[in-house]
Amino acid sequence: MSTRRICAICVFTLIALVQAACSLPSTSTSQPPPPANGTAAMQTALAQVAATLTLAALQGGGAGPVQPPPPQQPAATPTFTLTPSLTPTITLTPTPEGAWISVSTETKCRLGPGKAYDQVGGLIADKSVQVFGRDPSGQYYYIRNPNDPTSFCWVWAYYATPVGNFAVVPVFTPPATPTPVASFTFVYKTWGVGPGYQCMMVEVNNTGGLTWESFNLAFHDVTHGYAATSSSDFFTSYDGWCGATGSQSDLMPGEIGIASVKTFMGYNPHGDTMEFTLTLCSQNGLAGSCLTKTITIIF
Repeated sequence: MSTRRICAICVFTLIALVQAACSLPSTSTSQPPPPANGTAAMQTALAQVAATLTLAALQGGGAGPVQPPPPQQPAATPTFTLTPSLTPTITLTPTPEGAWISVSTETKCRLGPGKAYDQVGGLIADKSVQVFGRDPSGQYYYIRNPNDPTSFCWVWAYYATPVGNFAVVPVFTPPATPTPVASFTFVYKTWGVGPGYQCMMVEVNNTGGLTWESFNLAFHDVTHGYAATSSSDFFTSYDGWCGATGSQSDLMPGEIGIASVKTFMGYNPHGDTMEFTLTLCSQNGLAGSCLTKTITIIF
């Protein structure tokens, strides 16, 4: 059925209802008023007819019924997602416990705190080692031997940089100072010619544990009977013209130096038998402990 026919039927129905209401018989006899609910029923019917007309008008002749619009959805409340900020990881450098040292230059490690003790190892520069003790003067540290981890030795504190708690480092009584063995070897080295004199040189090797501070070198040309002697607190080397090229104040254990004597030979000593007698002493001025040796050569 078309929408227009529905509208027409509804209009005619409404008119008929109105006319019927107007043509009701009146009587002089007083009638009680219609119940209130009858009027309400009439109003309800009229409201339904009006709703039908309104719906038909809204359809506007469309082919199908108009669906009521969907109920309005409440606006969505935005949801915020919190992105946790990352806390940077802090890398802590552990502080070593106890007392540690490193040296600025390679330092000898000895059996005791001092030069009188034998060297048994060496601590290289910038290597950090733990300190297990110190001598009463605080000038030497007792460490694990860098060359033999199963033993210990002493290093001089002069080149050391301390790190850590040295208040807990115990004081060790150093071992008794050993009596160094005095020893050396020497050989003829060369000679030089100066203006009117010669310089005879021998090479000295300190093979003992005592440091040599001074020397006396006696020269004897056995063939010609010529002799000369010279003493010094310095071990000085010379070139072929008897010009000084280097000097050492002492000869520590293991070191090599030059001892020399000045001669005034007015002849050619080639083929002569010569004796060199060398005396080394542990103090300047030929004092202290001394040792003398002699060699013979054919010049």
